[in-house]
Amino acid sequence: MKTTLLEILWKKELIHWRRVKDMFKKFKGWLSKCTVGLIIAFLITLFHYIFAVMHTLYELTLYVFARKTFKNNLEKLALTI
Repeated sequence: MKTTLLEILWKKELIHWRRVKDMFKKFKGWLSKCTVGLIIAFLITLFHYIFAVMHTLYELTLYVFARKTFKNNLEKLALTI
């Protein structure tokens, strides 16, 4: 099975947004969903994308300078998702 970095990133995005949607279900009231829920979702998403950009840059650096390590990392990431 050939897995690419973009496929792994897409699967991680789907997991992130599924978890955000599940988080909104835990808030009972409409007002709490619109205030606290949005603030928490915004902060979680912000840090998610900060980490995702750092991780993607790391993987791209490995792709350029250490292809074997990059391939090993892709295999490990594919197994964890």
